[in-house]
Amino acid sequence: MTILFITHYAGFYGANKSLLTLMCLLRERHGVCPLVLLPTEGAMCKELEKEKIEYQVSHYYWWVNDNHGLFQWLLNKRKQLRNYFRIPKLCALFADKKIDLVYTNSVCVNVGYFMAKRFGLPHVWQARESLSQFSLSLSLSQSASRKIWADSVNKCHIMISDYMMDYYKQYLPHDRMVRVYNGVSLPGGVSRQAGNTLQKRLQVACVGVLSSQKNQLELLRAQQLLHERGIEIDTWLIGSEKSEYRHLLQQFVEQNNLQEYVHFVGHTDNVWTTLQNMNLGIVCARDEAFGRVTVEYMLMQMPVIAARSGANAELVDEGVTGYIYELGNAGQLADKIQHYIEHPEELEKQGIAAEAKAIAEFSAEQNAEQIYQQIVSVVS
Repeated sequence: MTILFITHYAGFYGANKSLLTLMCLLRERHGVCPLVLLPTEGAMCKELEKEKIEYQVSHYYWWVNDNHGLFQWLLNKRKQLRNYFRIPKLCALFADKKIDLVYTNSVCVNVGYFMAKRFGLPHVWQARESLSQFSLSLSLSQSASRKIWADSVNKCHIMISDYMMDYYKQYLPHDRMVRVYNGVSLPGGVSRQAGNTLQKRLQVACVGVLSSQKNQLELLRAQQLLHERGIEIDTWLIGSEKSEYRHLLQQFVEQNNLQEYVHFVGHTDNVWTTLQNMNLGIVCARDEAFGRVTVEYMLMQMPVIAARSGANAELVDEGVTGYIYELGNAGQLADKIQHYIEHPEELEKQGIAAEAKAIAEFSAEQNAEQIYQQIVSVVS
């Protein structure tokens, strides 16, 4: 079986990491031949080359964008028109391939739908993000967007959490929606090498692009409250830095004399080395569609404190694998962090329980098998 996978960007972050793992497992376990279409060159291309997965690069636009003002609205309409007229060229890139199915890896792009329609093939559409997560709007009208989503070419809409199932009920045909939790597994040979024990200070990790959506400032506010209580923790902010938000975080650190305790790590290709020494994982993000990093913490035997937003509460079992706090309540987040300082034995106990839950419910292998069953159902 040959499947054309459409991705919405060329970076190598959460969505594309999940896509690459899925394609490799489908090829290894079921003999699927993956082909990939990307809108630009980027780090994902290098990963595809490592795995010897054939790909093509040809530009296309998102069909969800910021809609600020008349000029932006007109520009977005123009992008959709240009997308539509590029479909024959995009299809020509794969004209000599015997493709069985088109699989779009994100709700952000709709060219996969048009390509599947032109090829006369079934289309599977995976939603990995909500529109509210990044404050995006549909560039086409609500009626036109719903018509595209409801088209019979779209045989299956895969949602990566119950939160996403509920969010997209307003847009999608319910009988074609299915929830398949995202799959996350550690790279081969990676595991926690030492027990999760409290040493001099609690080591707290927050992984993700520094941005308002990931909401790292809330963690720093909680740390400042702990600082006022005479409690010091080490916070490690691990992720690519958007300059404006990075400046906001740095300014807060300096104003509250936290320079000794807050560490800006930046992007790293080997986050596991840093997480080896962490006690606790924090997720402050709003409207998180799944929370890949949450599962990564769990696989490294770290309890997780997560905001009650998006799918976070689906992944963390209160008092068993971590705790949930109310989004926007930095005081409550501070209390939850302090709880582990006062009860350090829970770090290892909950960390072990978190790892067991992640393996049992969110493994990449389980995700690939469930998606393969949907693919087989669609193709047959």
